[in-house]
Amino acid sequence: MKKLFTNDYIVREGYLSEDVCARWEKKILGNLDIFGADVEPVYGQMAAYYGMIEAGLNESYYRFAEKHNKYLRKEFPEVASLIADAGQLILSHSGLKPDALPVVPRDKKYFQIGGFNLQLRTWDLYNIHTDTEGLLQYPASIFEKKTRAYSCVVSIKRTAQHTQDRGGDLDIWRQRVLAQEWEAFYRRDGYSARSHKLREKISYKVGNMVLFDSFMPHVVRPFTIKKKDDRRISFVVHFNYRDYTERNPFPHLEYWY
Repeated sequence: MKKLFTNDYIVREGYLSEDVCARWEKKILGNLDIFGADVEPVYGQMAAYYGMIEAGLNESYYRFAEKHNKYLRKEFPEVASLIADAGQLILSHSGLKPDALPVVPRDKKYFQIGGFNLQLRTWDLYNIHTDTEGLLQYPASIFEKKTRAYSCVVSIKRTAQHTQDRGGDLDIWRQRVLAQEWEAFYRRDGYSARSHKLREKISYKVGNMVLFDSFMPHVVRPFTIKKKDDRRISFVVHFNYRDYTERNPFPHLEYWY
C-alpha cells in the first residue's frame, strides 16, 4: 500500500512504564534457560529465535513458536496491546485511520508474535543493516520499492554504557536502501557507510518505543559486558503489509518476530 509511510521513524518516549520494564527485566533475567542469549551459538526465546530460520532449522522454530506465544501472553500480558498500538501507529503516522487495516499475526501456531532481544555478551560488531528477516517468506519483496516493512523496538533494559559513547543506543540513516542498493551505500570494505550526512542518533531510554521503516539502515552502538548492569534487553516485533496470504486473504499488516 503506497499510502503507508516510508523513510521515517517514530519515537514514543515512556511508552512502557519503568515499573513494567523492571518487572519484565526481573522475569527475563530470572529465566535465562528460556530466554538465553541471542548472540553467538545459543538461541533464546525457547529456542524459537528467527536465527533458526536463517540457519535452515525451520522445523525447530515451528515446534517452539506456539509454546512461546502462549508463554508471552501469560507472563507478559502487555505484549498484546503493545503490538496493537504499534500497528495502529504505523497506520496513523501514514495519515490513515488507526483501524484502516487489520493487524494480524503471520501465523498463530508457527511464528512467534514478538520476542525479547537479550544480550549477555559483548556487542562489538559494527553491523549496519536493514531488518529484512521478516520477509524471508516473500524473498522478491526485499528488491521492490512497493514493499512496506516496519521494525518496532521497545527498550526494556539499557546497557550501563549508554553514557560512554552511547553504548547500546541506535544510529539510523534517514534513507531507504533496498537489497540491490547496498553496494552504493557501503564503502569498499563492505560494512561501513559511505556517508554519515543522513545518520541520526536515537536514545534507547528505558520504556521508549522506536518504530521505523525496516529498509532504513541502522546499527547498535558497541558495548562491553562486564557485569549485570551492562546487559541490554529490548522487545522486538516486525510488521509488513500484505495484499493477500493463504491464511489472511485480504489486505492487512502482518506481524511476527
